[in-house]
Amino acid sequence: MPIDPSLRDALAAVTTASLARALARRGVANCTLRGVAPRSSSAETVVGEAYTLRLIPSRGEPEDESRLASCVESIPREAVAVIATGGGEGAAISETMGARLHHLGILAVVTDGAAAPNPALPVWATPSGGPSGQTLAFAGSDEPVGLGSAAVHPGDIVVADADGVVVIPPGIAEAVALEAVERQRLDLWILREIEKGAPLPGLSPPNAETLARYEAETKPT
Repeated sequence: MPIDPSLRDALAAVTTASLARALARRGVANCTLRGVAPRSSSAETVVGEAYTLRLIPSRGEPEDESRLASCVESIPREAVAVIATGGGEGAAISETMGARLHHLGILAVVTDGAAAPNPALPVWATPSGGPSGQTLAFAGSDEPVGLGSAAVHPGDIVVADADGVVVIPPGIAEAVALEAVERQRLDLWILREIEKGAPLPGLSPPNAETLARYEAETKPT
C-alpha cells in the first residue's frame, strides 16, 4: 500500500535521529540500522516501504543468479529494497542490478553487505572498501530479516538520510511522525532561546513553565 503523501512529507521533514528518539519514547528499540551509511555525500532523505531480500554466501549452484534476478522483478515500485546479507563481504547489488532497480522505480537500496556507489540509485550500505570475491546467493524475500542489529519486516516504513536509516512499524508511523515533528519544533525553539541568552536550567530539559511558554508563543493565532 502506498504511503500517504502527508505522512511521507512529515517523515521526510525530520531527521532519523528525531524519529529514533520518538520510537524510543514509545518503547520501540533497535529501530536504527547500525553500521549502515549513505554511499553518497549528497544523500537526500528517502521514505518508502521495505521490501526485504535475504542473501547468503553462494555455493556456486548455477540457479543462484537467476533466482535473484527473478526476485528483483517482483519488487514493487517506490519500495526501498532492504537486502540482508548477514554482514557478508560479497556485493549485495551489482551495477546491472542497480540499473534495473532504478528503471523499476525502486527508491533506494539499504544493505549490510558491500555496495559500490551508484549514481542512479541511492544506496545505504556498510562503509567497507568494496566487495570481496565472495558471491552471494538469493535465499528469500518478503520476509522479516535482521540487518544492522535491527529487525526489518516487509511493509515497515524506511526513512534514510545523511545520518543513517530508521525503520518504523507502519501501525505507529503517523503518531511517531507527529511526535517527531513537534519535538523538533520544540528543540528549535529552545535553541533560539539559548541563542538569546536564556540559561539552561528549566529550558533543557524543558520544565512545565517552559513548555507552557512555548505553547503560548507558538500557538497559531
